[in-house]
Amino acid sequence: MAEIDLVAWDFGDTLVHERFMRIAPDGVPEWPTVYDRFFEAHPEFEDRLDHGRASMIEMIPWLAEQTGMTGSAVARHLRHVWTQIEWFEPSRRWLLGLSGRVAQAVVTVNPFEFSGMATACGLDPHVELIVTSADIGDRSKPAMARVARELLGLPLGLGTTVLIDNRADNVADFVREGGHAIHFRPEDPGRLDDELAQYVGPPG
Repeated sequence: MAEIDLVAWDFGDTLVHERFMRIAPDGVPEWPTVYDRFFEAHPEFEDRLDHGRASMIEMIPWLAEQTGMTGSAVARHLRHVWTQIEWFEPSRRWLLGLSGRVAQAVVTVNPFEFSGMATACGLDPHVELIVTSADIGDRSKPAMARVARELLGLPLGLGTTVLIDNRADNVADFVREGGHAIHFRPEDPGRLDDELAQYVGPPG
């Protein structure tokens, strides 16, 4: 069993189902379509958002105009959906079971707002740190994990970190740069039990 002092979790489609931003407010069934259309209409925005050069606040006027909602109603809904997150049960069980046993961080391609909004879904008591792509201006999971290790006062290098991520390219990058990684498969989340136990033992 490899010695692990940091478990680095991806967020969307690893800890939780990624569709929560498309939950529609009451009386606005078109919200998911309109939300996706925003990114189609502003093709450069996602890159700016992910790299910390834009804020979700910039979305509010357009979403309000397209849905007929007020700006304040859009802002409230963008916060509300974080209370409606659907967890992958194996991921949640491990997150809670490892709390206090080994350092845990979330490393995620997300905007600045993520760290504050994630409080609403109950992450705070169980992860020592959240590092987003916007925080460091880089989508690289190895880069985010290195920042997490430095901020947590852990030794440099990725050899004692395990990344859990649903994207195979992130997993490959992490292993190539000297870390351990598990490819989480949303269609078969139960595989996490055996795969993570190889690194940290059984869940608490």
